[in-house]
Amino acid sequence: MDNPCTSARRQQHITPIPMRHSTLLIPALLTASLASAQIPNGGFENWTNNVNYMEPADWWTTNAVTHLLAGTASCVPGTPGAVGNHHIAITSMTAGTIVEVGRATCGNELTGYPGFPYAARPATFEGQVQYAPQGGDAAMVHAALWGWNSQMTAREVIAVATFNITAAIPTWQSFSIPFSYLSSNTPDTARVFIEASMNTPVDGTTILVDDLHFDGAVGVMELEPVAGLSVQPNPVADHAWVTATEPLTHVTVQDADGRVVLDRPVNALGTDLDVDGWVPGLYAVRVFATDGRTGVRRLVKL
Repeated sequence: MDNPCTSARRQQHITPIPMRHSTLLIPALLTASLASAQIPNGGFENWTNNVNYMEPADWWTTNAVTHLLAGTASCVPGTPGAVGNHHIAITSMTAGTIVEVGRATCGNELTGYPGFPYAARPATFEGQVQYAPQGGDAAMVHAALWGWNSQMTAREVIAVATFNITAAIPTWQSFSIPFSYLSSNTPDTARVFIEASMNTPVDGTTILVDDLHFDGAVGVMELEPVAGLSVQPNPVADHAWVTATEPLTHVTVQDADGRVVLDRPVNALGTDLDVDGWVPGLYAVRVFATDGRTGVRRLVKL
């Protein structure tokens, strides 16, 4: 198998495979077919020819930027795949005066609500990766489920699942990340994205990804595994309290894009959150009980 850092920069010559027309490309209707839908081209078998470079079908990438400024694509097909014939190789690279973070997102990033139609409540987000970081780089493979909240009269994040990668992974490694549910509603849209760099990007950092999919199903009752869990005040401008009626051992907070903004032990019935410096928006507060059970609450930062 090729070294990820070198293979990511080499264009593979693949005969373009036409995009399949399916219910994934229709408007987000809550139908039975959507309920069983999966991540479009999650195995990265289908690629289209954009004259100067290849693009993964149903995905948006940073190829247009890096080809314009650096003369090469940042997201290229690799072979063989962990499963099937191909995978995607994504590289952060110098483009002009900056190092452009290598990114790929499933769905059209230019629409108002990027992603793809999806109407189910999966239990886990799964796939396979390799990672070759440069310097102190770190990567992320993230999934979020969105939907319309009729009471809020706005779209909301219903669930998130994030695989954070902080060390090299030289051979294919499987991951299975539980979704953290923030709402009992059923989503209508899902979004999956991959970032080769999360810290200060370093030229040459490369992530290989394949076999992305959702698995299992959860119900509404799984939203309340930690007794008396509360986050107040909410919305909040500066300080919030996370409390429960049973001991907590740990708390983590992620933003709507899956980035971890807080990760610390608790060992008490509650803890305070200093959110004064956080970017306004929606966050997922996740706590852990002494027996490993978890609970999640939404937090809105003003």
